[in-house]
Amino acid sequence: MNDKFEGFEVEEFSNSWLFSPVVWDILFEKYTPENMFSLYGKVGYMSAVMSDNKVHTKLNDKINNCQSTADRVCWEMSNQQVFFTSNKSIMVHSILKFLDDNTKYNEGVLTKEHIIERFKEIAKEILNIDENQYPYFIFKNTSCDDNVEYWFRGLNEETDEYENIDLSKQAKSVTEFVIFQDNKIEKFIGNLDFFSKLCL
Repeated sequence: MNDKFEGFEVEEFSNSWLFSPVVWDILFEKYTPENMFSLYGKVGYMSAVMSDNKVHTKLNDKINNCQSTADRVCWEMSNQQVFFTSNKSIMVHSILKFLDDNTKYNEGVLTKEHIIERFKEIAKEILNIDENQYPYFIFKNTSCDDNVEYWFRGLNEETDEYENIDLSKQAKSVTEFVIFQDNKIEKFIGNLDFFSKLCL
């Protein structure tokens, strides 16, 4: 996202199952193992969320209050939050640390070469983002969901048609900006609050 808050697709990764769903299942097992089993046996994060809408809130609360910046960064990336590119070195370190810290979860999926390669590929591309050209970035989970694209679309009431807008013109709460302090996530600012403060 540029300094005019216009969204651009800079890099595309094939097979979206190799990052966010991996992060979700690992953190689900790590922080809420009591929710991993149903009457039908072991379940993954997405199955658990579909059968109980409280699972996401519980997991989110636990991760937001944990001491692991690596876990928090990967979780917030997978939740499609807005990051400041100036924090990209923290992001890259966190992605690589997540790989090292969580190998015992989800049947050792983080020891598989193709998963390791994807995490490292994402880290490399984040490091390569030109901060001057794109001061902000969002990791979009999958091409099957166009939610992020709609952050940059708005209804023109005069023509009754959708048109491209920048995120500052978005009338709904759609995402949060992640604020770091001392190399840790300090807080989140919703898009509406972020832009109202910019206008002060």
